[in-house]
Amino acid sequence: MKQHDQNKQDIIRKGLKALYTKGYNATGVQEIANAADIPKGSFYNYFKNKEDFAIEAMRLFTEREIEVMQRTLCDTGMPPLQRIRALYHQKIEFLSTTVAFSIGCFLCNITLEMADVSDAIAREATRCFRDEYAPLLACLQEAQREGAIAPSKNPDQLTSLIRNCWLGALVLMKANKSAAPLQEFQLLLDQILQNAAE
Repeated sequence: MKQHDQNKQDIIRKGLKALYTKGYNATGVQEIANAADIPKGSFYNYFKNKEDFAIEAMRLFTEREIEVMQRTLCDTGMPPLQRIRALYHQKIEFLSTTVAFSIGCFLCNITLEMADVSDAIAREATRCFRDEYAPLLACLQEAQREGAIAPSKNPDQLTSLIRNCWLGALVLMKANKSAAPLQEFQLLLDQILQNAAE
């Protein structure tokens, strides 16, 4: 990787934390530059503007989430549906014990804040949500091939249902600073997977 590209990735990685913590509108270019330990003017050597940076941050966040999902969902030591339950158990454990319900999902946060005012961010969010949940779709398809999901069920629809329920739970978790929406999601996930087998 060229030095320019390495520097850019470093800025995205460090600046993402600032954007994630405070939100798009409350985070200025100066704060992103400070987080990355670069002069504000240097920011524009790598990004056209804050919107451009935010889109790159969304891509990095999505890549990280895909890696997290793949680690569990591609673990062939467990049956596919057990992997899905394990994945969300891990996510809930992390959110409950490590970040105290405070951060939610970066893609959710920036979509709720900016999709109405930035077509570029809205388009990127659509792509990122699709790509992030591709490992879940693949796991559900594997479960269907193995007979754990009924042939009549649509894995794409199941993926959307699980994703939408999870993202909704994250929004309510953050609003209420409570584990209750996550616990309710876990019960709902069990119902979804049980119904998918019928």
